[in-house]
Amino acid sequence: MALRDETLDKSTVLKAIDETVHTLERDETAVSSGTCDELGIGTAEWEACRDQLIEELQSAQEWVERQDALEQGVDDAPPVDSHEGSEFVPSHQTIALFQSAMDEHLDDDDVGRFEPRDPKWLITLYQRLRGTVRGKIPFPHHQQLQDFRFDLDERATVALVSDWGTGNAHAAAVASQIRARTPGHVIHLGDVYYTGTPREMRRNFLDVWRDYGPPQARYWALNANHDMYSGGYGYFEHLLPAIGQPASYFVLQNRHWRIIVLDSAYVNHSFTKPQIEWLEAQLAGPAKTLLLTHHHLFSPFRKPGDKLEEWLEPHLAAGRLYGWFWGHDHYLFEFADYRGVKCRCIGHGSLPYTPPDRRRQKHDARIVRMETRPSPLEADKGIHGFAFLRFEGPALHIEYVDELGGVAWGERWE
Repeated sequence: MALRDETLDKSTVLKAIDETVHTLERDETAVSSGTCDELGIGTAEWEACRDQLIEELQSAQEWVERQDALEQGVDDAPPVDSHEGSEFVPSHQTIALFQSAMDEHLDDDDVGRFEPRDPKWLITLYQRLRGTVRGKIPFPHHQQLQDFRFDLDERATVALVSDWGTGNAHAAAVASQIRARTPGHVIHLGDVYYTGTPREMRRNFLDVWRDYGPPQARYWALNANHDMYSGGYGYFEHLLPAIGQPASYFVLQNRHWRIIVLDSAYVNHSFTKPQIEWLEAQLAGPAKTLLLTHHHLFSPFRKPGDKLEEWLEPHLAAGRLYGWFWGHDHYLFEFADYRGVKCRCIGHGSLPYTPPDRRRQKHDARIVRMETRPSPLEADKGIHGFAFLRFEGPALHIEYVDELGGVAWGERWE
């Protein structure tokens, strides 16, 4: 089942947060006792948890108010690192966890609608938000510099898609078009919504690829900010074993090309030191390097990825990177070369978005081409798609394919 309309609607989610805070503050005996009984905890533990939940939800409300104030402060202001359209998918951990809990609660056949005084709702919310207390899963890293290396055929085909893990009709359509091109590899650049829980990894990722994706392909997945909102446990403990991937960073290589994947989400919009140490050993030889990350180096609408550039500075200065694909922004952009690197944003995998408008640009990013066509399913939203890479020895052919099977544009790298 795809993400629900209720949990994608900003006013509905904010109203639910407000009603939940009000319920927790009133702390009616019948509600609190029923919740304690179901959780098997005492009154003192519940009171401490209740107060923490109130503080976290109020902090989230204040964050939304600040974002709204920033966006309303300038006419036609662009999005401010929160969400890109009418669908409410903010880059805020507590809100994402709240949406995940709300989505799960509404899926319960015994519920059918959101009821803030229902102990079952408070239990679901408690379990989701309290899960952040245990922190992030330990970061799996290499033992030897030769780890996480995989062969890429000289004439390989690879589908790249990002911000695709919604389970909606767009995700199914994109997966079907990827299947039609029978790639040898499918690489997802990250974000399984809302928070990458094991349930969401199964429902919005694995099940959709099973039903609509190419059966012969080898699947790969990058880590992303929404996947880390639940601590990364769904991604590292459930998704990676299911697709046979050893870590969140790896390289696919042949004589002419190497695809290097790095994790920019375990530390949000940055890298971990083990990855950078490993990266140095992967860049030897004449093969051209394509870098894949979830987060952007730069964006027309979001603050730039300065930390990523700092980590990669020696390699950028030495001209060791040929191309860079990223997601995170839910658009398709071809940018002008930056420091000799071909930069592409392909975050239009399935999450509904408002087509970009150059007049709303806030940050420096030289756009060469961008996708502005409407979706065949929603005329006021942008069309979705993926990048299809065809390696032919020293040449690389790229097509940006949409959810109907059409091609927005193509290019040849060599």
